[in-house]
Amino acid sequence: MYTALSNSDLLFQISVNTDKKAFAELFNRYHCKLVSFALYYLPIHEEAEDVVSDVFVNLLKKHSQLKDIDNFDGYIYFAVKNHCLNSIKKNKRKERFVGISSEMEIRSEKCIQPLEQLLNKELSYFYNCLIEELPPKRKLVFKMVKDDGLKIAEVAKLLEITNKTVKKHLELAVKEIRLGINEYLEVKGKNTKTNPLQSEKEKVFI
Repeated sequence: MYTALSNSDLLFQISVNTDKKAFAELFNRYHCKLVSFALYYLPIHEEAEDVVSDVFVNLLKKHSQLKDIDNFDGYIYFAVKNHCLNSIKKNKRKERFVGISSEMEIRSEKCIQPLEQLLNKELSYFYNCLIEELPPKRKLVFKMVKDDGLKIAEVAKLLEITNKTVKKHLELAVKEIRLGINEYLEVKGKNTKTNPLQSEKEKVFI
C-alpha cells in the first residue's frame, strides 16, 4: 500500500496521522541515495549513515510541518548537506569540493529523461549497470538529475560547483552510456543501422 503512495501522500500521512509506516517508507526510499550523497562530504561511511539518520530524526520531531513541503527532494538534500557541513565544522575538518571547469553545455537536463523508456528489459538492466560504473561524482550528478528530478541549478548549489560543471558531468555520463550501449548492441550482433532503437538513441543523446 505505502509503496504506491507519492511523497506528498506520505508526508501528509506522517503530518496528520503520525503514520510510522509512511515514515518508514519515506526513509527506505531515500536512505541509500542520501548516504551516497553524504559521502561526498564525509569520508567515513558510518558518519554519513549517522548524518542521514539524524536528518530523519529531525523530520520526525517536526512531523506536523512536513505536509507543507512542496519540493521534498530539494528539502531533504539541502538538509543532509547542511548537517554534513555542521559535522565537518564540529570535527574541525576541512574538505575540498572542487568542480571540473567546462565551457561545453548540453541543451537541456531533460534530454536524458526519455532514455530508459526506449530500452527493453535487457538493455535497461545493462543501462543501469553502465550508470553504476560511472565515476563517483559523475554518477552522483546524473542520478540527482535523472532519478531525483533536481534541476541543474539545485545540483550545482548542493555540490558547490558551477552549472557548467554539472552540465559537463551530465554530458560525459550520457556519452559514456551511449558508447556502452553501442558496444553492447554490437556484441549482441544487432545491426545498429537498421535497429529502430539506434535512431531513437541518436535523438536522445546527440
